[in-house]
Amino acid sequence: MAEKSKVKASRQPRKVVATPQATVIESPIGAALIAALWERMGERTHTPKELAEALGITYVYLMALARSEKPIQQIGREVLKRAADYLNIPVAQAYLLAGALTPEDFVLLPSLDERIERVREAMTHDAMWCGLALTDEVWRKTPQEARLLICMLYEQSAKTTWLEWTLVPKGTTARVKRAS
Repeated sequence: MAEKSKVKASRQPRKVVATPQATVIESPIGAALIAALWERMGERTHTPKELAEALGITYVYLMALARSEKPIQQIGREVLKRAADYLNIPVAQAYLLAGALTPEDFVLLPSLDERIERVREAMTHDAMWCGLALTDEVWRKTPQEARLLICMLYEQSAKTTWLEWTLVPKGTTARVKRAS
C-alpha cells in the first residue's frame, strides 16, 4: 500500500508582527489543535482519511479545517471530544487548542487583563523587580500568555498572590501572603 503524503496543518498565510526585539508569527485560531492532530497522526502512521474517520468527520471537512477555510473554534463538542481522545488529552485542553476557550474564559471580574495589570503595577513598584519590569511599549506588544507567565513568576518569587487563582505547588512550605 502506498503511503499518502502528509498535508501541512495550515496553508493560510500567517500574520507576521515585527517588533525591535523579535518577530512573532501569528497562527490562525485553532492551528494548535490541527498541528497536534497532524503530529499524532504521523506518530500513528495514519492517513488524513483515517484521522477524519477517528474524528467522525469527512475528509473534505478535515482538509477545510486544516486550510483554515472552516473555523476550528466552532467545531462541535463531540468532534472535540474525539480529538481529545485521539490526542489522549482532556477535553478542556482540546477546547483550548482549538481556540474555543481562552485563559480569559476562566477568570471572573475583574478581567484577566485587569488582574495582570495589577500584578505589573506591583512589580514596577517592587524594589527587587522594578529593574526587570518591561517598558510600557514592550509590555503592550507582549502576548497575553507571556504577560501572564511573567506575572505568575513574579507572584512565585515575591511569595504573594495577586491573581487569586494561581496555586502554590504542593509540598511548598513557604507562606503565601495575599496582596491587597
